[in-house]
Amino acid sequence: MDSVSLSCDSRGRFTHNSSLEPGEIRQEALPSVQSHALSPPPQQVEPPSPPPSSLSGSSVPEPAPHPVSDTRSPSPSDSSSSSSSDDLPLAFATMSTSNVSWVNLGVSKPPVVNARLLKPQEYVHVRACVNRYLGHKDITDRYSEKARNIIMTCFQSEGSMNFFDTNADKFLKLSKTEFDNVIKAHILGSDWEEIVTDTMDSTRLDEVEDRSFENFLNTISSLNGLLKDTPGFRSDESLKVLLQQNISNEFALFLHEKKVLKSLAHKDWVDKASAFDADFRRFERPKLDRIAQLESKLAEASKRSAPSSHYDNGQARQRPFTPIGNTLPRTSSSSSYHSSSGNAPRSAVGNNAFGVPSMEKVKFAGNAAPGKRVT
Repeated sequence: MDSVSLSCDSRGRFTHNSSLEPGEIRQEALPSVQSHALSPPPQQVEPPSPPPSSLSGSSVPEPAPHPVSDTRSPSPSDSSSSSSSDDLPLAFATMSTSNVSWVNLGVSKPPVVNARLLKPQEYVHVRACVNRYLGHKDITDRYSEKARNIIMTCFQSEGSMNFFDTNADKFLKLSKTEFDNVIKAHILGSDWEEIVTDTMDSTRLDEVEDRSFENFLNTISSLNGLLKDTPGFRSDESLKVLLQQNISNEFALFLHEKKVLKSLAHKDWVDKASAFDADFRRFERPKLDRIAQLESKLAEASKRSAPSSHYDNGQARQRPFTPIGNTLPRTSSSSSYHSSSGNAPRSAVGNNAFGVPSMEKVKFAGNAAPGKRVT
């Protein structure tokens, strides 16, 4: 039989102590004082506070892994990388329905023209894409019924679709030249010959890509091809004159220094100009661009350093509210007058200039009889 006694611990609290039988083991928790003594002091070890996810993971055992759908919103990079093949047709569809005038879908598809009217150079590009697509499909006759249907299908604007849907049967029976003219009149305008001619005349060498003579020659030649079988089509000699007129003055001077005569035949002049164009753009063009840039900076600097004034007349350098008498040109009589009155008091001269009477006249007016006018 065990006995119970009271004992006082280190904190002054009374606890029950019971005596055990021989061979019996007492199981009791360690005092809190000992646990505090065994744990490291807080000022020596300060473990960083773990995130809530780690705390919850340490206190709660993790369940067995099972497939769970990711609730995070996918980033644009993840979605684009995971479904790049699915987004490709969507991108093409978006491009075809956008506001751009026309879209090149590659050699495996015909181009899509969204605009009702195109510029001459844009129409040249569209026809080039159509020809490559027909070649990809092994359609040798580019004016066959199948080829004409493909060409008319490229134009997707509302007006174009109605136009070709209404007149498709009639257009299939036209000759090659007539069919081309119908397409150009619809997509370029009824006066398409004049439009193409004006575009050729206004195209300059410095306006084409890379300011290359080869690109310039190809642009003019492709536009001239639209005028084939028309009165506006230019011969080789006429085309050479147009090229010589629309190149830059610097390149024309460079060709003159290289002894490239304007009187050469079209082919000879074009070959020599194309041969010297690479040297001109590699060596001469950078120098000319630097000179033009320096001239532009000097012009801007001179504008900033020029004195600005809100006066536009001859009184720009005069002080504001200067008496007009001081700005009038002096004649011989006026100079003698000023010289004679040079000894007058400054206050009197200044007052007379503004029409203010002198002090002598004011005093005299005070002493004068009433009713008498003072002059």
